[in-house]
Amino acid sequence: MIKEEVRKVVSKAKAAGVLRLVFHDAGTFEMGENSGGMNGSIVYELERPENAGLKKPVKILEKAKGEVDARRPVSWADMIAVAGAEAVSVCEGPIIPVVLGRLDSMKPDPEGRLPEETLDAFGLKKCFQRKGLSTQELVALSGAHTLGSKGFGNPVVFDNSYYKVLLEKPWMSSAGMSGMIGLPSDRALVEDDQCLRWIEKYANDQNLFFKDFKNAYVKLVNSGARWRSL
Repeated sequence: MIKEEVRKVVSKAKAAGVLRLVFHDAGTFEMGENSGGMNGSIVYELERPENAGLKKPVKILEKAKGEVDARRPVSWADMIAVAGAEAVSVCEGPIIPVVLGRLDSMKPDPEGRLPEETLDAFGLKKCFQRKGLSTQELVALSGAHTLGSKGFGNPVVFDNSYYKVLLEKPWMSSAGMSGMIGLPSDRALVEDDQCLRWIEKYANDQNLFFKDFKNAYVKLVNSGARWRSL
């Protein structure tokens, strides 16, 4: 039912924003404090500078959520987790199974937990480690930047062009718009040997990327989740 309603509102052009919503809701998880994570708290965090531009995808999903709620109440956390998976599949990416039953938080998560766009590879690896995610999962999840206007291939096709472009390092050239490609944190990944190993693997094998992205996505949307007791 959720998938059906999400499909009505999430077009290819809107997919990148919806996927970003998942990362910004789940990305607040910290293992040490066992707090934050995939709990729908993003709806209280939309004024934060790092969440600029996310009001639109929330508005899009609000419509779908209203339709589902009328038949059977659904949490924001479940709604966003399923919507992100659908956004990937609408753009020809892997099919990602998402289990349901997450409870929503009634308050915002602590600030300052999302990885900053200016982090180097060491900082990124440390940040993801605190969220229980490995270097390989960091590289696989970064592949989500293949969607949207970051300059990695077709903005509405979910494929492995992110990794192919990273290996070309187009920002090193002085030509026009090449400096606009990716975030500083994307560029930092290629300069790290551990990350580079995975970038090369995914650039050469899209199926491997799809498999690893799917597994990392499932782990991400389950991180920090509080579940309805069965």
